[in-house]
Amino acid sequence: MMELSPTTIVGLPELMHAVRKEARQVMAEHKGDYVAEHKAILARLTAADLITDNEAETLLGLYQTGYDAGEPKGDPQRAYFATRDVYSKMLAQPKTSPVALVVASAALGSFELSDDPDGSTTVTMARVSYGSSLAGIGAGIGSLLGGPAGGVLGGAIGGLLGGIVDDKKGKK
Repeated sequence: MMELSPTTIVGLPELMHAVRKEARQVMAEHKGDYVAEHKAILARLTAADLITDNEAETLLGLYQTGYDAGEPKGDPQRAYFATRDVYSKMLAQPKTSPVALVVASAALGSFELSDDPDGSTTVTMARVSYGSSLAGIGAGIGSLLGGPAGGVLGGAIGGLLGGIVDDKKGKK
């Protein structure tokens, strides 16, 4: 008889549903405090030994940078380059967890770059981006199903869902 792991049984729709359900629960618990939501998500990833305390601190800083960039007086271009710099440093560290890299890449992916007709580049950011938060939730759920590899896949799916949410919010 062939032995099956949860990752061979649970498919993409189930993982997407689990990410959405968990996201709703985290949002309800924190009543609109987006930074507290993200902090809670990172605490869960730390408790599950998917990221270190230092990585959680770094990821919270990336989230705060993005959050501030989305405020009316924020500077998305400066925040983008700061986020890209931190992400590059994380990539260069040989012991950075793959889950931390997925969440950091979702933070970087939350910025949108567009070329202007005059040759310059404009950087924009949603006032509140769900990319990195949902990447964290997805990573946590995915790791339960398939360890670190499941965490990476779940984080990518969560980040994708967050990007879709951000895109829909921006087109109201």
